[in-house]
Amino acid sequence: MNIRLVNKTILLSKEGYDPFIDYLKGVSILFVILAHCLPLQEYMLFSLWGAQAVPLFLLVQVFHSYKKGVGYISVSYDLKKIFHRIFKPFLLLVVIQLLLLIFIQQKNPIVTIKNAILSGGIGPGSYYIWIYVQFFFLLPIVGFVNQRIIGGGYLLLIFTVLCIALEMLCTYIHIPAGLYRLLAIRYVYLICLGYIWTISGIEINKRTILLSFISILFILMFTYTSINLEPLFFHNDWKICHWVCYFYVAYLFVYLLHKIYQWSSRYLKSLFCLMGKCSYEIFLLQMFVFTFFPSAADMAFIGNSYVIVLIRIVLTTSLSIFPVLFYNYYLKKCRYRMS
Repeated sequence: MNIRLVNKTILLSKEGYDPFIDYLKGVSILFVILAHCLPLQEYMLFSLWGAQAVPLFLLVQVFHSYKKGVGYISVSYDLKKIFHRIFKPFLLLVVIQLLLLIFIQQKNPIVTIKNAILSGGIGPGSYYIWIYVQFFFLLPIVGFVNQRIIGGGYLLLIFTVLCIALEMLCTYIHIPAGLYRLLAIRYVYLICLGYIWTISGIEINKRTILLSFISILFILMFTYTSINLEPLFFHNDWKICHWVCYFYVAYLFVYLLHKIYQWSSRYLKSLFCLMGKCSYEIFLLQMFVFTFFPSAADMAFIGNSYVIVLIRIVLTTSLSIFPVLFYNYYLKKCRYRMS
């Protein structure tokens, strides 16, 4: 192993603007879109890159909440802010989707509304809003408990035991798949790892590399085999969303992205940073795009399955990203100049 890989620390800025954080968010939102349009993902080792998007988003959320210290975490309890920033645009999107589905596509109103409620929204990734909100409330509690009771000494051990207990609980009560999808249970360990980011940075050393490779082994095992390790790991459709899988995304994967960031051109960095700044708007738009974009079956008249796949990837990705960038960084500038 290259010795330069060992004992390196990526320090994220706790004060001011850090473009690498926006870069991480930009890469993650692209992965989210690709997760919803790329076929044959199992042949691309997608679980080792594209499927890490949501854990990466949540790690960034934890870092942002804790970066000024747990003493400031109560500030995050701004319910008005989270309503206007997160819920208001989300609810507006759901209402528009329901109106189009019911009145334009002539879907059954009762069934459509029921499905939207049970799924936490309409379109791929709708569960993420509810995970984000649960983290919003969990983070101040964890910060308070860690500061006043635990003191930071055994945080990793306590979270490991807690997550094993949660895995066993889910196994024994056979939590329904629809409910499990909307709960933050499978992501709780990321709170611990994100907190460690704020304390010591993203450390790349022999220990974190070893933990990362252990994560990779479990990710590959859960992805490509049908091994059932219950009750230690809840056996469900979220195959790689277990606590033991998150060391990889928190350390080695971010390190690799940091290297790519350093090697990237100025234009590419700027593009992904812009996408990162608008990642939530892009996320909402991709939910709308994938809800109404023609399925592969509807495009069968093209006659070539490879062309259909390529068209779907290019159009869904473009329609999810570029309208948001155009609105935020062109139309807003035009309005500002006119005013």
